[in-house]
Amino acid sequence: MESMQTDVLVIGGGLAGLTAAIAARRAGAEVLLVCKRRPGRSGNTLIAAGNLTSLPEDDSVEGLAIDTFGGGREIADPTLVRTLAEGAAEAVDFLQGCGVRLLRVDGRLQARRVPGHSRARTIFPELGAVPVQTAGLTLTLPLLAEARRLGVRFAEGLMVARLARNGERVAGALALDGSGGWLALRARATILATGGGGRLYAGSNNTRDITGDGYALALEAGAALRDMEFIQFHPAMGLTPVRIILPTTLFGDGAVLRNRYGERFLLNSVTGGEPVAGRDEMSQAIDRELRAGKGIGEGVYLDLSQIPADLAATRYAPLWALLRRRGCDPAQNMPTVGLAVHFFMGGMVIDSHGGSTVPGLYGAGEVCGGVHGANRLGGNALLEAVVFGRRAGARAAAERTETAGVFDPPPAGNGPWTVEELTGLRAALRQLLWRHAGVIRSAEGLAAGLAQWRELDDTCRSWRLAEPVPLFLETSLMLRSARCILLAAQARLESRGAHCREDYPMLDDEWRGHLRIESGVGEGEPVVRFVPQELPE
Repeated sequence: MESMQTDVLVIGGGLAGLTAAIAARRAGAEVLLVCKRRPGRSGNTLIAAGNLTSLPEDDSVEGLAIDTFGGGREIADPTLVRTLAEGAAEAVDFLQGCGVRLLRVDGRLQARRVPGHSRARTIFPELGAVPVQTAGLTLTLPLLAEARRLGVRFAEGLMVARLARNGERVAGALALDGSGGWLALRARATILATGGGGRLYAGSNNTRDITGDGYALALEAGAALRDMEFIQFHPAMGLTPVRIILPTTLFGDGAVLRNRYGERFLLNSVTGGEPVAGRDEMSQAIDRELRAGKGIGEGVYLDLSQIPADLAATRYAPLWALLRRRGCDPAQNMPTVGLAVHFFMGGMVIDSHGGSTVPGLYGAGEVCGGVHGANRLGGNALLEAVVFGRRAGARAAAERTETAGVFDPPPAGNGPWTVEELTGLRAALRQLLWRHAGVIRSAEGLAAGLAQWRELDDTCRSWRLAEPVPLFLETSLMLRSARCILLAAQARLESRGAHCREDYPMLDDEWRGHLRIESGVGEGEPVVRFVPQELPE
């Protein structure tokens, strides 16, 4: 078996991974970054709308922390929330120092207010020649160039099968290359930056490589997870005339949702409507309209007619141009938008430096939980990636423990299977989660989902091959992560934020806290336990 040695191993090539790699390299560590596809050109950062929470001079750390904690329905980790807010100003400086160009008007950063934030603090990168559909390249490509300049090593096209352990420590990872060869990635410290799990669901705007690998990898290495029931559905997934995520800054600037009868239905459930509603509230309202037969196909109308002309000509110019090219004049025509799985609030338990509950293992970005609680405010995902990427990279670089982990490949199993059979199993898993762990859930649906999950898992286990391939390994990890979602959603007997139970429709103070998931004995079912909330001081 071939091997590669490094001080810090970063798994994931999006904004969090690149930031962590740069921070670790600047701290003097040798850094190897690996990912399933191409670093800087894959993962969800690529297609992010570009909204980035900042901290303007007239804003405060306390204000941002209060909005973030409240937006997460008061169950986020107060220390992580505070860390996020305190790191906002330096995160913007870091990005600009790496060559990221941010949109300015008359020399000043153009900050807009996103629903859930109490003031205008959301900024946006300057697109230049980058298409609006891949706005995230304005962030990742400058960071990729900076990482290369610093001497970060890269290995793309690697499927990480599991994290390697040496006693209680993580000592790197075992990966499979595209030709089926095993590779031992030996490291003093490992940073998970694999992103979320949007592609575990049938309806998602995530890129194809975001399949929840990191959750399963962390759990099997002994790390705890939290908040896995909280899946954010984006309320503005473009359906016609373009299939892209539309920025939620639109709602703070005058856009409103309307059903097929032209009614501004969000006012029925949220006082104040779009400017103040969270993504969870918007998504649940859209779902109710669709169930009542008041939608337009699979979505509703997005009325952009009240967006000010100066914003249409600056902040939204690329989007307006795209809509017009597709025959939709935003001042006169209404595009349709629907729901799509967008972001996972839950993930690996970390401390303020990205450290997991297992020595030697760190995390940054969407693979981690605790920062957002039950709902995420717009702009906080990119901020989280930078703030915790920097902190995880710096802390991981300080690791000095020499380890020699166990890198034995998984045992061979039975076959055969075909690519078509495996693809069908993956599609069934995605439909299962969309149907039973979607916007609105119930005890009956979740029980049915777990029963179907067991059938799929049994089938997948019967297909293990003597010659493993990346697609099969990815599917196995998808199944393990999906079980965590179902178990957590089944356990929380209330509705809070993005977790909505039709059989427990009210928020219940008895459930103010998070559900922690830890690995069971052997290959047994993960253990789910409730941890009461620690309130901020």
